Amino acid sequence: MNETFLKIKKLFVGKWAGEGFAKFPTIDDTAYTEQLEFIPDEYKDAIFFRQKTWYKNDTDKNGHTVFWDTGFIILKEDKIVLYSVQVGGRIETYELAEIINSTFTFNSNSILQDPKATKSQRIFRVNADSFHYELNMATHAADFQNHLKADLKRSDFK
Repeated sequence: MNETFLKIKKLFVGKWAGEGFAKFPTIDDTAYTEQLEFIPDEYKDAIFFRQKTWYKNDTDKNGHTVFWDTGFIILKEDKIVLYSVQVGGRIETYELAEIINSTFTFNSNSILQDPKATKSQRIFRVNADSFHYELNMATHAADFQNHLKADLKRSDFK
């Protein structure tokens, strides 16, 4: 698992920016812009990340924050775990479940502070200077399905 973690550190490191699209039965579909950054710790098996998205649509919300998330990806007891804390208070723990080439699938094993959500999954596909991200989820009101997708490129945003 250590080799996989080192691969993630190498592939994910840096700043990424681009656009995505969010949809779910309980929200209005919307396009958004996104910035995502991964900062590996050079001494520990840990990667800090921060992600923020803004509405990109023809509504009064255009330019407002859609989503804001921060956390860590760590190597812990021979598992790769992603910890996420979101601006709305939701806290999630994911575990790396599958690796196919440069596609990493993390499945949730704990969701706190959100009684609606029952299952969540994050998929990251990284190729040189492109980063594809998907979030799939289920709630008590909707079956497991895609919630958002984004395509990002390496960036130097501030």
